Amino acid sequence: MSLSCDQLDSMLPDLFSGDLHAADEEAAAEHLATCNHCRVTVSDLELVGDLGRRHGKLELLPIEAKVRIRALLEES
Repeated sequence: MSLSCDQLDSMLPDLFSGDLHAADEEAAAEHLATCNHCRVTVSDLELVGDLGRRHGKLELLPIEAKVRIRALLEES
């Protein structure tokens, strides 16, 4: 199963929480192996999550906020 960037994006909450089904996890891994943009996004989100856990002050943005921010950045 080949995923688009948008499909992977919608799976990120489950990916980070470990709630993806095995087939979806495999599809996500395959997409990340070939898509630098999504690899960078996932890496950045992991870093933010790590900072939040270490400092107890940061939380990941809800996926809806991330999508809105990305759309605004692409418009400019």
